[in-house]
Amino acid sequence: MKFAAAQSAGSVILALGLLLSGCSSNENPSTAPTAAPEEEETAMAALDTCQKVAAGYIVQIPDGEFDVCPMESHYAPSQGTLTKIPSATAEFGLSGFGPDFTDSAVSLNHPASGASDGTSLAIADRFNNRVLVFSSLPTAPTEPDVVIGQPDFQDITPGTGLADLNWPGAVEVTPEGTLLIADTENGRILVYKSLPKSHGQPADFALDLAALTGNTDAWPWGIWSDGESLVVTDTRKGYVLVWDSFPTDENSAPTSSSDPEGVGTPRNITSDGSSFLIGDENGSQPTCWGEPTANRNRQSHIWVNRLPIGAPDGCIWDWYQGDVSERGVIALAAGGQDAHFWPSFPVDNDTALQRQTTGSQNTPMGPPDGEQPDAPGEEPPSPGEPQAQIGESTIRTVGNMPQAPAHSYLGGDGGDVVITDTAIYFVEYNGNRVTGWNQFPSAFEGKAPDFSVFDSDPDVSTLLRDGYIQNPVLANADGALVASSDYDRRMYVWNEAPGENGAQADYVYLTGFPAWDNTYAQGTLIIAGRDSLAIWRDFAPGNLPDEVIRGQLGTLALSDLKGVAFDGTYLAVSEPQSDTVAVFEGIPDVGEEPIRSYSVRGPGRLDMKDGLLAIAPKEGASVLLVDVTSADEPRELRVRVNLPNQAKFLPFGFAIADTSFHRVQIWDSVDDALNGAEPARIIGGDLGDRPQTRADRFYFPASVEAVAGHLYVAEFKFSNRILAFSE
Repeated sequence: MKFAAAQSAGSVILALGLLLSGCSSNENPSTAPTAAPEEEETAMAALDTCQKVAAGYIVQIPDGEFDVCPMESHYAPSQGTLTKIPSATAEFGLSGFGPDFTDSAVSLNHPASGASDGTSLAIADRFNNRVLVFSSLPTAPTEPDVVIGQPDFQDITPGTGLADLNWPGAVEVTPEGTLLIADTENGRILVYKSLPKSHGQPADFALDLAALTGNTDAWPWGIWSDGESLVVTDTRKGYVLVWDSFPTDENSAPTSSSDPEGVGTPRNITSDGSSFLIGDENGSQPTCWGEPTANRNRQSHIWVNRLPIGAPDGCIWDWYQGDVSERGVIALAAGGQDAHFWPSFPVDNDTALQRQTTGSQNTPMGPPDGEQPDAPGEEPPSPGEPQAQIGESTIRTVGNMPQAPAHSYLGGDGGDVVITDTAIYFVEYNGNRVTGWNQFPSAFEGKAPDFSVFDSDPDVSTLLRDGYIQNPVLANADGALVASSDYDRRMYVWNEAPGENGAQADYVYLTGFPAWDNTYAQGTLIIAGRDSLAIWRDFAPGNLPDEVIRGQLGTLALSDLKGVAFDGTYLAVSEPQSDTVAVFEGIPDVGEEPIRSYSVRGPGRLDMKDGLLAIAPKEGASVLLVDVTSADEPRELRVRVNLPNQAKFLPFGFAIADTSFHRVQIWDSVDDALNGAEPARIIGGDLGDRPQTRADRFYFPASVEAVAGHLYVAEFKFSNRILAFSE
């Protein structure tokens, strides 16, 4: 079932990776035989859109169009009605298998890094708080042999002991077989003198960066070592740490700790052992080598023939992470869908321009992650300051016809490449997969993977297949649970609020724009994002929108919608590009003026009840409240929050998703929050605590909603859980 807005040019479905490219049998005779490309192409062509959605393919549609797919879901519904503030421990979880467990050894959740000693392969499974180790190099779907950070392959609970992990960001294996793990949210580097042979084996020691450098909010992201020296990036601090000699115990402090000029938030490290390349989301060098990219803050800084101490010698455009062999450099970029190759390490403009790429340059791209929100304890930015959109999708489509089939190498915030004599591995953070080539290709253009490690199909996103939702925003549609996602460009609908772990949606909508916010009242559902609103005037699960408004609402020009609220009488939208919150009486006709217009710096998500409008910031810390039936100006709530993504009226009170403080604050009434009263309950950790993906803790909670007998809390960007709390 499809919907096409009048402005769109047809109703053609675009898909990523719909056709498989089989590996040639003569490239590696030892691999298992695969179907011929023609056979795979025919099999895939036989799938309709909804079969592709159910299988986990990244299907996207042109702007303004909609499609809806009924799914085969079976679950117990939530019972009763939640009449008071719930307990502080989740009863179960959606968007995943459960609050703190996964299905199996091959159930990935954002693989962030890989490393090999030439015999074994280690993969950092970031959101699952674990590292997976293969004792031999896989060249087909293979189960790992050992899990680090957990006692088994189902547990994903974070911890702080030497046998635990909390959001591991990088792995490195030295030539001698020493394993290092950037245990990012614990602020340390775990050191294993040899690769573990049993589940949950503790590290030999940890380099606690807070103790060694004095930075209590250390956030190690990238690691490189040749067994003689060690380099680590401390991303929030913006520092590059260097050990001239390899650390031997927990007291081994870095010999150099520098804040290099032009380096903002240094991330991944790539080196040939002589020169160094460090990717950066927020670089500020005035110019770099090679061809400029649209996002000039994404830079990879380069130190030529020396350790990365002091100012870099130059940079190349975009943020890369990769690996080096005698045949050259292969890397993935944070933004984009291509694999990149340089025949020699880029050390000047000439060598930077020798880059070759392969991937789906002419197909829709999976959305890269944006900048992370501020760390707990940091001062939030002023609303409206020009910053990267945190977690916002930047999907594009090209034309209205499918392009030539090609694999999308979806790197994102954690993409990586591992080059071995046996295979070349691509750690696709955004694609949620590890794909591979059997050997260096003779030609890079259009090169598809020869195999996938965690699934038989290199183009499947197992996150989508298993019902994970990135950046879910929740709404109660008369007992149905709705979750819209800007990142997925999808909307998920459960006929009834689920009451058990892992319940997948009854309907998956493909939305023709990335919806950042949604609202429901008296039968009307509206989702909003970018320059568009989709409106269901009599919503029922499975029906398509009645109207998609694009470009202008009444007299208000739309370009970057970040909030929408409807209470059955008044409709409010927020436009941070113009610092405007506009209120209309009902859904306006073309040319109709708003009845209220408020000048608010950087407004974000909205919620409204009986004319009382709550305004959360797109960035910043000021939550505002205004009665749209009066001439009053918005008032600031006397609450302490950090980048709160949503303020919400609930049947039993008022809640704020205090995103960057990793907690949800709940008051018995909005008046209590307005008057500065202490919350009746805080769900999550104490102020300043590190985030943890436990049943009683959060990592970036961003949306809340009460439906039936549960309060559902959806997390954002660096976690994708929806937790359900009951009385």
